Amino acid sequence: MLSQPIDQVIEKIADPRADIEAAGESLLCCDMPGGLRLVMGEHAAGLTAQRGGKMLPPPMIKVALPLIHGANRQLIIFRADAVAEQPIDLVDRDGEIVRRAEAKDFMHLDRAALAQGLDATGKLRLARQMLDVCRDLFQLKHDVAYGRFCRTLLTELDGNASVARAEAVVSQRFALLSAAVPAHFGEVTDLFIVGERGIASALHKPLRIGKGKSLLLLERAHLRAGCLLVILGAQGFTTMRVANLPQTPFLTWLQANKPIAAATRGFILRCVAETAADDSSAAALLRELELFQPAARRNLTDKRTPVGAGVDLLVSDGKGGVFIKGWVRDPHQLVAAAHLQAVGMTPQRLDETWLRFPRPDIDKHYDGRPLTWGFAAFLPNAGALRGQAKLELQLGSGATLEILARTALGTPAQLRDAVLGGVPPESLTTEAIAKVIAPAAVPLHQMHLASRQAPDMVQLGTAVATPRYSIIIPLYRNLDYLRFQLGAFAIDPVMAESEIIFVLDSPEQRAELVHFLSGLHQLYALPLTILIMSGNFGYAAANNAAANIARGKFLLLLNSDVVPEGTGWLERLAAPLLRSKKVVAAGARLLFDDHSLQHAGMRFARDAGGHWLNLHYFKGAPREFAPALETRAVPAVTGAALLVRREAFLEVDGFTEDYIIGDYEDSDLCLKLRRSGGDIFYCPEAVLFHFERKSINRHPGYQRSVAGLYNRWLAGERWNEAMLDLMNRFGATAGEVA
Repeated sequence: MLSQPIDQVIEKIADPRADIEAAGESLLCCDMPGGLRLVMGEHAAGLTAQRGGKMLPPPMIKVALPLIHGANRQLIIFRADAVAEQPIDLVDRDGEIVRRAEAKDFMHLDRAALAQGLDATGKLRLARQMLDVCRDLFQLKHDVAYGRFCRTLLTELDGNASVARAEAVVSQRFALLSAAVPAHFGEVTDLFIVGERGIASALHKPLRIGKGKSLLLLERAHLRAGCLLVILGAQGFTTMRVANLPQTPFLTWLQANKPIAAATRGFILRCVAETAADDSSAAALLRELELFQPAARRNLTDKRTPVGAGVDLLVSDGKGGVFIKGWVRDPHQLVAAAHLQAVGMTPQRLDETWLRFPRPDIDKHYDGRPLTWGFAAFLPNAGALRGQAKLELQLGSGATLEILARTALGTPAQLRDAVLGGVPPESLTTEAIAKVIAPAAVPLHQMHLASRQAPDMVQLGTAVATPRYSIIIPLYRNLDYLRFQLGAFAIDPVMAESEIIFVLDSPEQRAELVHFLSGLHQLYALPLTILIMSGNFGYAAANNAAANIARGKFLLLLNSDVVPEGTGWLERLAAPLLRSKKVVAAGARLLFDDHSLQHAGMRFARDAGGHWLNLHYFKGAPREFAPALETRAVPAVTGAALLVRREAFLEVDGFTEDYIIGDYEDSDLCLKLRRSGGDIFYCPEAVLFHFERKSINRHPGYQRSVAGLYNRWLAGERWNEAMLDLMNRFGATAGEVA
């Protein structure tokens, strides 16, 4: 024990030198855990520690702790290795040595003596110095001895440690506890975990959820039963022990605590969102919360308010971009700016870049007057959408209106289709596609394609050993014409040297298709190969999957709603390719069911708006229209019945898969074949009926979206110069070709 009280009042004497000596004798020199040394006493103010006439190297801490009787206990803390075995001098402001301390003069620190006589401010200040300042400056976060010292000291300082209650396991990284935090402490400034592994500071401040109760989100790596939690506030601090660690999953806990579920959900989302990129369990929790405890959604739809607004769609593209669609009704022109905000996101300005269009559906909710305008925008650098998002409308006065938005959930394909359906076709300009639709739809489409797995294969009958032709027929929903198509195949002798590959792009129909084709196989004895895609990945992906297993020298790409008129058509279609190796592809004469021409080759032309279109020569003319009966080179042919050399198809990597759902893949393929030096012919001797667009019209994503307009834009961007050059060489109109 100490031989004298720490804060002994030194009797003042007339001799100044005697006063200095008395002050020196009142200073206590102590060793602390963590390799520190401490000098303390009421007369240490203004003193500095020196060795050999020079200041000790940093760091050095000097702090005054208020005492109950009004004085201050002064502390000087420095590293023990800073003085080594040499004595240190405690020097006052006048350069007088007050005390010289040898190594033997540093005694073991009595924690009770350090805390003795401190008032509330002194205790709070000491707690902060030990847990925060000393820990960081002297790098003692993981010093076990220092942590044990602080745990005992703080328990003595508080004298009334409570127990923290285990609540829930939030993720692999975080756990949720609750604790009583007195209101008179004021705003919580810091939270520390003092355990066997040292001292850790919490990443997040507590959430106050009721009178005197707060929720604590702590890192599980620092938590152990028996560790001490220390909460520092503006006006005080409190300690509590962790008796048990949480075991309950957070979603289960949330269901059982409905009165505080909304506040807790928002708190957890704000905290966990920051770590979701590096913590898979946190990312999973965010998704599960959106599904089981979705964010609030609130639009301004009260007819009595001068401003109405809503968010219809909010989509993250998975790469930091955000697509938003909504509406604003502002008849008095009060809105000066609009921003999108979310957890961890810098507010994103919308009104400077959004696309505006009429919203008559919203006008009907009001008085029918066309005062509502819809908007759509793409924010390329918004960041990940986590937690509650909101649209903030700023009025001219600076006041704001908030509309709560909910992030759309779904597969990448569903979100892609939602983006494509986000703008009415009549309001979609080329610029809008380029700046609003395409930047959001493209990464979602890529994510969808990346989820593709290898297709399953079902073989009906013994496959043809060395097929000359591989007939590839993609299927989506529509099986109506297969009976007629296979019936026509069955009476055509050329099928004996052909392999027939069906590719099902709607895998939910697997059982139905296999059963149906098994019956036709039994009826006609035609060997059939069935590929079942792992999802709906579109026309291009389905054809490419089949081409990868095809063995024929020639690939016939045939729609499921195309039926041959008779026999021998496939050999006639192959004739241009057999006559010249330069010819790499050929297209057939296709008829509507009324026997008028549907296809006699494909050309490219611009519409009134300057957009490139795929047009069929002589479409709608009589089947025997003379110009359509000439075998000739054409810019391109339709993919509904397209014969192509397999080698040439594979050399250009098959169909380009970034066209969405369908449309323009066939012209893109033809342009790639031409770029590689090949020629393309139209062959009128091969005649088939085409019951046009029976499959694509069943695709809900196509029906409700602007996929066709997007594909048109993409083809124009990619092939503008090539199409212009081709049409200059071939002639711009059907009449010129004729």
